[in-house]
Amino acid sequence: MLSLDFGEGVDKVRIKVLSENTTDITLLTDEKFKEKVQQPGSSTVMCMAEHGLAMLFEVKKGETVHTFLLDAGGILGTIANNMKYLQIDSSKIEKFVLSHGHFDHFGGLNNIVSQFSEGTELIVAKNAFFPKWALMGELMGKQIEIDMQKLEQLQKEQKIRQLPTLNKEMLNEQIKSKNLKLIETNNPVQLAPGVWTSGEIETPLKEELTTGLYVQKNGKILFDDFRDEISIFINVKNKGLVILTGCGHTGIMNTVKMAQKLSGIEKVYALIGGYHMNWASKERIDKTIDFLKKLKPEILCAMHCSGFGFTARLMNAIPESSVLGIVGTSFNL
Repeated sequence: MLSLDFGEGVDKVRIKVLSENTTDITLLTDEKFKEKVQQPGSSTVMCMAEHGLAMLFEVKKGETVHTFLLDAGGILGTIANNMKYLQIDSSKIEKFVLSHGHFDHFGGLNNIVSQFSEGTELIVAKNAFFPKWALMGELMGKQIEIDMQKLEQLQKEQKIRQLPTLNKEMLNEQIKSKNLKLIETNNPVQLAPGVWTSGEIETPLKEELTTGLYVQKNGKILFDDFRDEISIFINVKNKGLVILTGCGHTGIMNTVKMAQKLSGIEKVYALIGGYHMNWASKERIDKTIDFLKKLKPEILCAMHCSGFGFTARLMNAIPESSVLGIVGTSFNL
């Protein structure tokens, strides 16, 4: 795959977490990050948390500002409430990007799609609409072969469940009624000069793929290889790449390497979003921590599905870069 044109980069990136698993009005802003990371304090007293993720991000080049939304949080639709109390003007959102087809990332879309301005683009990978399954209970995070007969058995034993599916027909109806535009693609998309979606993320490190999750295609239950996973890559002038992830099901190392390959830029300035390390082995956690130490980004923020154990390890191992992200956390990069 050829490198994409990331140009000289944007001047500034501003990111605000709109939906996340945690709210906390008492979390203090860490002084070592100066004005780069600001915790919300009492501004989120009316905000809610749920298992999900959504981030608003703005890029500025000269006097031009572009506003985008990555994901829409979970099925409780807290994003609509949080956007109201965080005073987010949804009409300014130019493009919405869905990181992948799991309910904790598209769940709140129904609550906000009607607020988008006419012509807003929704960028979704083709595989996002396929039915998804997850092993439950003692099988959570495991990897076993499943055929249709095994699926029926596991359902009876309540060891697997079908996850809520992104309804393409319903989404198309909403898009049509608001005169929006659906871009269904597995290829990278330029959001603005210096800002691209990842497209399909290559996974040379297969051990990084999240286990225990499946996709249903052509009447078969297959290990999910997350061909619908999309991250955001932003070139910040003279600082390096800002990488935003939804869940990171394809793996943090794979995602970073993809960003470096597409952009031709080695320096990673910030890595923010879901790392999905809750089910990771100690060996994989150690390998990821070592990778991030060598990467030396200025900002590391593991949210949502990253796991308490991994997040604690990250903050202890790389304290100079690691910061907590909750509903309302702002990044000025």
